[in-house]
Amino acid sequence: MALPSDLHFENMHHELTNLLPLQKKRAFKREYFLRLAVVGLLMLSAVSIFGGVLLVPSYLTFTQELRAKGVRLAQLNATLQSAQERALGERLTRLSADATHLARLETSPSGSTAVRAVLSVPRSGIRLTRISFTPGAGETDSTMMLSGTAATRDTLRQYEQALSALPYVESSELPISTYAKEAELEFIITLTGPFTP
Repeated sequence: MALPSDLHFENMHHELTNLLPLQKKRAFKREYFLRLAVVGLLMLSAVSIFGGVLLVPSYLTFTQELRAKGVRLAQLNATLQSAQERALGERLTRLSADATHLARLETSPSGSTAVRAVLSVPRSGIRLTRISFTPGAGETDSTMMLSGTAATRDTLRQYEQALSALPYVESSELPISTYAKEAELEFIITLTGPFTP
């Protein structure tokens, strides 16, 4: 059998009663929230430190990759620079060869000028079928070969003498075997000289 006082305690168990005065209650609440804030800050600090520690391997890996990429970039720059220097050297060589060739062209006769100069010689009774011109290089003279047909020996001899008398022709070669026939003589005359009229 239960006593009435036990019944009273049983009902109070569900009700929380704070018998502290109002100031003490406020101080208790302040102290409680202060402790809660301190625990929260400590937890936040611990999580931040733990996260920072976990980031160290990532940072080290990133730094190592960055160094490796820097080395690779330096190698690529060196390769590119050497390739560009090589291309520039080749281009300078080609330009130098072109400049030498152009300087030589200034002093060497052109084919059209040489052919025009030879064609200005009177050639009655002479029919030219082929003209070839080889310009000289350096101190080598130019060479011109004239092929054709002469009506008679005299017309061929006069034409050959007129060609050898030109001031820009140093020598004229006509094989003696050409004079074997009386008429319609096929000939090849080789002229050598600077060909600069």
